[in-house]
Amino acid sequence: MDDRTHSYANLQRIDYPRVEDDSPLPPLTREAVRNEARAGLEEIRDFITTDEFITLLGDLYDRAPEDRDEFVRTELLDSARLRARNITIPEGMKIQRSQFGDNRPTIFCVTKLMPDGVRKVTYTFDSDSIPAGV
Repeated sequence: MDDRTHSYANLQRIDYPRVEDDSPLPPLTREAVRNEARAGLEEIRDFITTDEFITLLGDLYDRAPEDRDEFVRTELLDSARLRARNITIPEGMKIQRSQFGDNRPTIFCVTKLMPDGVRKVTYTFDSDSIPAGV
């Protein structure tokens, strides 16, 4: 196996800047992936558990389920509205709409780009369940 291939070589890279075809990919040892994923999820946790973000989640989940999608589109995806709520998305993170092939009721997610600029970790929020602490 050369230094550009690994067991995930057939995955399509989406949503973030593409890696040039001739650039080396980092080694994907189990420990490295575990440590990066844990660190990324901890960064997301630190962001989504701020008082401001918890207040926003409370506002979201106070709405009827059929009104939550519109709230996500108008409040969570609008950087000016987030700033008005004193919420700044950390570098390398993104709030985005998400949909999965298994029809989970996900209404948005927070993603953290890994240092290689290709992989990411994602924390999803579903429409029909209220996160603990909201």
